[in-house]
Amino acid sequence: MADVPADRASTDIFVGKGVLELLSSAMYVNPLSIFREYVQNAVDAIDDAVSAGHLSSSREGRIAITLDQATRRVQLRDNGIGLANQDFAATMLTFGDSSKRGSDARGFRGIGRLAGLGYGQQLIFRSRSVGDAMVMEVTWDCLTIKKLLATDSAGDDLETLVKKAVAVTTLPPDDYPTHFFEVELVKPRRIANDRLMNEVEIASYLGQVAPCPFAPEFSFGGEIANILAPYGRAARVYAIHINDAEIPVYRPYRDTITYAETQTSQVHSLESFEIERSEGGMAAIGWRIHHDYLGAIPPHSCLRGLRARIGNIQVGGERLFVEVFPEDRFCSWSVGEVHVLDARVLPNGRRDAFESSNHLDNIVHHLHPIGMDIARRCRQSSQKRNRLKAFANAAGKINERLEILNQGAVSEQFVHTARDEIHTLLASMQKVLELDLFGEAERKALNSQFNATKTAVPQSGARFGSSFQHLPPQKQRIYREVVDLIYACSADPIAAKVLVDRILERVLPEGS
Repeated sequence: MADVPADRASTDIFVGKGVLELLSSAMYVNPLSIFREYVQNAVDAIDDAVSAGHLSSSREGRIAITLDQATRRVQLRDNGIGLANQDFAATMLTFGDSSKRGSDARGFRGIGRLAGLGYGQQLIFRSRSVGDAMVMEVTWDCLTIKKLLATDSAGDDLETLVKKAVAVTTLPPDDYPTHFFEVELVKPRRIANDRLMNEVEIASYLGQVAPCPFAPEFSFGGEIANILAPYGRAARVYAIHINDAEIPVYRPYRDTITYAETQTSQVHSLESFEIERSEGGMAAIGWRIHHDYLGAIPPHSCLRGLRARIGNIQVGGERLFVEVFPEDRFCSWSVGEVHVLDARVLPNGRRDAFESSNHLDNIVHHLHPIGMDIARRCRQSSQKRNRLKAFANAAGKINERLEILNQGAVSEQFVHTARDEIHTLLASMQKVLELDLFGEAERKALNSQFNATKTAVPQSGARFGSSFQHLPPQKQRIYREVVDLIYACSADPIAAKVLVDRILERVLPEGS
């Protein structure tokens, strides 16, 4: 049993300094998640500003992220309702409690603002609300916190640590907005491609997790917005601008999915779905995009997976609902979102999964048929591609055989065998046409190709010319046997034909 300091009774409540480490760096393993936490607080503040009449709608809200490479500072400012001067210090120095709890706000645990403590030298917050004459500022000295957490003294409590590492000051209004909140991370750590100062990585991450608008070039963006419109927060989007860029951060969805430089797929239809609560009411609303299902979508696309969102902010990642697919791999073929509406389904503290509950189980249960349908489409697409490949290969082999026969350099036995092969290949093409895998336009194109190939095949009684007819019968027989051997022993009919063409140039008389 650990020793208890003599100056503290056994019934006293004691919060050790180590809890601060758990609530900050230990909670946020992915450095970029600090942007999600601050954006989440920002959009809640913008919603409050709309409710208070300071903004006409969420579309008037603005979240500005500034990356100052020269001084190594990251700043995120919103034009939300802000914190009143009189409430600022108490709110900013409260841990694990939030006035948002029980409301429809996205953040409610009161710890998200601590996300940046483990990733910089200073963490600074500033704010004011309408009517405040001054701007309030609280500065966390992250280096001091790190040193204090590293000491071995067992009696240090959270309050003592905060008093040593945190300063609250009052600033003149200067050019600050009348209502705002901003976070500033000073000298962020250089982590993996300096991602906390990397505009491209930050935009890519926020485009996936934050409530950003769809890009104008995404054809289904408006339709998805209409599907979500009746559900309040699920439909709200906010402008996030990085380094004063004119164009805000957009969601990653586009009309084209790029697999490789030479392979792309077009999205061609949208399907929405609803999931009801067991006792009535809506548990979730979702959508999925159908495309050509050419294979696993590359991870750099940032759009694969059936993803979850609450308040239009992502929970977890692309594999959160992997269990609803009959095979894990099909999760990476899918594109879609599940917007959770049931207030009893809660994200965990790190927002990388949901808290386990019967209400979550209900949603997952109803997603299984969707996962099964996506798997069916994936298998069907794979089967279709294989059949198209077989169709094209058969047509190619028929053309090869016809070119060889038209050379007139093989024996009658070779001709007979080649004819049989051609008819077998035509039959395999016919079987592909009979499969129920193709749309009307595809089937029409395949029929046209099949008919053209079949027409090029001479009737069974037709004879092919002889390239050796000027030679004595015995020499003709020898040459034909040699040519038969060339084709029989060659793994590449095209290369063999080129060789036979060269032989014919030598054997045939000039001018023939």
